[in-house]
Amino acid sequence: MFSFTLQVKLEGYVRTRSTRVFLCASSSDESGQEALDWSLETLVQDGDELIVYRGVDEDVLEKDHDVIREEARELMKMIQEKSVETDPDRKLSLIVEYIPGRITCTLDHLIALYRPDSVVFKTRVKRSMLSGLAKNMNMGSAIRSVSKYCLTHSPVPIIVVHPECKLRKIVEKRCADPKRGTHFDSQFDS
Repeated sequence: MFSFTLQVKLEGYVRTRSTRVFLCASSSDESGQEALDWSLETLVQDGDELIVYRGVDEDVLEKDHDVIREEARELMKMIQEKSVETDPDRKLSLIVEYIPGRITCTLDHLIALYRPDSVVFKTRVKRSMLSGLAKNMNMGSAIRSVSKYCLTHSPVPIIVVHPECKLRKIVEKRCADPKRGTHFDSQFDS
């Protein structure tokens, strides 16, 4: 099986006992990019390690591997730039994994290999999910199969990044509710 791994340690990075490891499943579409952006902007801190997994279709193996390698290098460059843009003094270890095959099996292997503190991914939310979450936190029928698999089988905590616009609508609705307190007022001021 072909896989491609890039690793970069930003200048000054030292792995310590307090180093946290995060695995971010980042597809090439908009939702995967949002999960990666959220991880870099909100989650990782100085001294952490971020592993970015990008699954590739198995039919890509029949193509020139140099194309995949170049994509991985571009992704790594973008991650480095975003990291420095977010916090220039933050020292991180960054790993990019391009691996073909079933996403669920690959995630299991990566979790066993890297032993991350948590796994981050973005899900596309169906309308029924919002009402399901509000009613009884029944996520099973509303989350897509990979997300559902991760939530039910992962030995490490899962962080699901929801679309910002959906969360903002929920918060605005809560803020407008006269029965709620004012605890949301300062948190989401724009």
